[in-house]
Amino acid sequence: MCRPPKEDECTAAHARLFCPTLVRAVLRWLGRLGVPLCHRGDVAGQVWLNAWESWPRFDPKRGKPERWLNAITVHAASHYHERAQHRREELVDLIEVLDPAPDAAAAMECDITRHDIIDAVNELDPELRFVLVAHDLNGISMAKIAEDAELPLSTLYKRRTKAIGALRDVIRLRESMEISTQGVGLQ
Repeated sequence: MCRPPKEDECTAAHARLFCPTLVRAVLRWLGRLGVPLCHRGDVAGQVWLNAWESWPRFDPKRGKPERWLNAITVHAASHYHERAQHRREELVDLIEVLDPAPDAAAAMECDITRHDIIDAVNELDPELRFVLVAHDLNGISMAKIAEDAELPLSTLYKRRTKAIGALRDVIRLRESMEISTQGVGLQ
């Protein structure tokens, strides 16, 4: 199949033009033309869109396809800088942020929960309570507690596990008692 010479030249130019090497070249050209890195991708996208849209008008006899693409890049960068002069940032007043502190009802609920947990911890066996309070509430390392209490570390970990289980049991018992008390009050 024989193609007309212009069509062969356009096909060859198309193959040279739309390749990864020229994608990087366009980004380099934009950098040299003063387009900031944060906007280069957008402007390069505009360059390729303009190139694709104007491809039917490309004439390979007038020059190399790279030179034609460079002219489109210069034109896009020029328009970018033109628009940048008209860009204005409007500063607004500070946005009023809601107070992050809890409201009175939430604070009361938090206090009630904290007191309930303290009461539940106080119901634990003293050996179990000691490990739980020292490690989980006061933040003392288990190794330090074991050294001070002159107990093996494994014993303390076992006591802490038992303490957490016992604390869960106490809290569940209290919750079930509250539910049963509320159920009696509704009748």
